[in-house]
Amino acid sequence: MTLPLEGIRVLDWTCFQQGPTTSVLLADMGADVIKVEPPEGEPGRGLMRILGVDMPVDFYYTNQNRGKRGIILDLSKEAAREVMYQLVEKSDVFVTNYRYIVAKNLKLEYETLSKYNPKIIYILSTGYGMRGPDADLPSADFAGQARGGICSITRTEEGEPLAVGAGLADEMGGICGAYAAILGLLVRERTGIGQMIEASLLGGAIEIVRLWLQYYLSTGKVIRESIFRRVGSPLWNLYQSQDNKWFVISVSEADQFWGPFCRIIEAAHLENDFRFNTADKRRQNYDELLPIVRQIIQNEPREVWLNSLSRAGIAAAPVNDMSDVVQDQQAQAMGYVQEINDAERGKVIVPGIPVNLSKSPGKITRLANELGQHTEEVLLEVLGYTWDDISALREQGVY
Repeated sequence: MTLPLEGIRVLDWTCFQQGPTTSVLLADMGADVIKVEPPEGEPGRGLMRILGVDMPVDFYYTNQNRGKRGIILDLSKEAAREVMYQLVEKSDVFVTNYRYIVAKNLKLEYETLSKYNPKIIYILSTGYGMRGPDADLPSADFAGQARGGICSITRTEEGEPLAVGAGLADEMGGICGAYAAILGLLVRERTGIGQMIEASLLGGAIEIVRLWLQYYLSTGKVIRESIFRRVGSPLWNLYQSQDNKWFVISVSEADQFWGPFCRIIEAAHLENDFRFNTADKRRQNYDELLPIVRQIIQNEPREVWLNSLSRAGIAAAPVNDMSDVVQDQQAQAMGYVQEINDAERGKVIVPGIPVNLSKSPGKITRLANELGQHTEEVLLEVLGYTWDDISALREQGVY
């Protein structure tokens, strides 16, 4: 079965997480992604060492570089840039999250590459975008979360701003980049034109908080409290059960579910208590009500509560750590966590693909490439070089 992006070639000159995430999402959908790295490897390969983590598999690099072919080019050399230009001529998409001033200095900016391939879709992932007073400034995930407003709405119970783990701004910036690439390919299919398309940490972060930005624009009110205090409801909250396991209840229709919830927790006296019998009253008396409910929840194991709540149609879910996610039967059934056969390491469990196409699903083909693993393969197969050509490049220090 044909994969959605089969036949599309992506040239990946990226580092760390934001840019590589863009291209790995395209690789999962069948694109032939060629990762271009300097002889020492892109900076993301060294992050685990910098953090003092010693492990046989670099999980950071592997996470956003699976399914790609990797080549080495020393782009400080003109001969290496000539190879890059030839690859651009035979590619559909070019992805980078290096600062644009670096791309310009190396003559890898859109203006240059589009001369070699006017139909190229050039995806530029930056920190803050390419217009305005902070255009092309360096940034990173934490800064993107802070500046885009994420930290302001993920506050602790005490009201302190809090960053979300997992490189959230980087990941969303990468998703926006992949979205941009698909749009660029669609426009090219319809019109025949290529173009440069921007994605940024700032733009992705603002997209994540779009609901609360709209709230501010509509009300003039700025969120400065935790989500639980903001909602002010025991039906949208976090609980710890008798067996010290955490779970959440996630219901917005508070009045509809308040009665059934009170009966589930065997606290019928709370249902019609004049202090709590409407959503507004529960919000007003939140600090009085929540400790009562939390105390009751501690009387039973988590599984008891989850089963009872689910039967009543009340949305609830366990707070999973990563080991729980791997074992989650629903995540397994949907392929969000899956096992692949890697040529080097055999059967390996990896994060899956977040969308399911019924007739042309994506596929994870292999783990991340070793540094320069496919250099000669790409030169031979894509550019039609001979072994003599390759030897000459090696002598010039191109790779």
